[in-house]
Amino acid sequence: MRSPRVGHLGDGSLYLLWKNDGNCCALDTWIYAQRLSPDGLRLLGRPARLVKQDAGWEASVVEAPTLSKRDGAYVLLFSGNDYASDFYAVGHATCDRPLGPCADAPENPILKAGCGATGPGHQAVFDVDDETWIAYHARPGQEGGDKRVLWLDKLLWEDGRLIVKGPTCGEQPVP
Repeated sequence: MRSPRVGHLGDGSLYLLWKNDGNCCALDTWIYAQRLSPDGLRLLGRPARLVKQDAGWEASVVEAPTLSKRDGAYVLLFSGNDYASDFYAVGHATCDRPLGPCADAPENPILKAGCGATGPGHQAVFDVDDETWIAYHARPGQEGGDKRVLWLDKLLWEDGRLIVKGPTCGEQPVP
C-alpha cells in the first residue's frame, strides 16, 4: 500500500484511498478506495478499483489520490507518470460514488509543466472563502533532481469540468 489518504466526503463516512505498486514490476497500477468504520480503525467491505494507468500521459503509474465532492458529484484527482520527469502531471476522473465507477476526464492532464514549474503533482484540494485551491509540489525551473517546492493555484469548476489556473507564473495572494 502506498500513498494512503483518508477523507470525509460530506456525509461523515470515511474512505481510504491508495495505489498498488504495480509500476515497480511492469504491472498495472490502480488507485483503490475502501470504506472505513466510523472510528477510522477498520476497513469495511471490499476495496474498489477506481482508475488505472491507461492513458499515454500517465505512463506506468497513477498515484496520490484526492477524492472530493462538489455539487453532488465525486471527483478523483491523481498524479501520473514518473515523478522525477517533466511529464509528471495531475489528472482527474468523475465518479458515480466514492467506490466508483470512475471515468477519466478527456481533457487530462489538467495540470502539467509550465511557467517554471516542472513535474507538478501530489495535490491536495481545499476551499477558502468560496474559492477552491489546489496545492501541489513541483520542481522549480529546469533544475531537475528531487528538489520540489510547494505551489498553490486556483481550481475552477466550469460546466462540470475542472480547470487549474496554473502553474501560476507570478506571485498571488495567499487564500
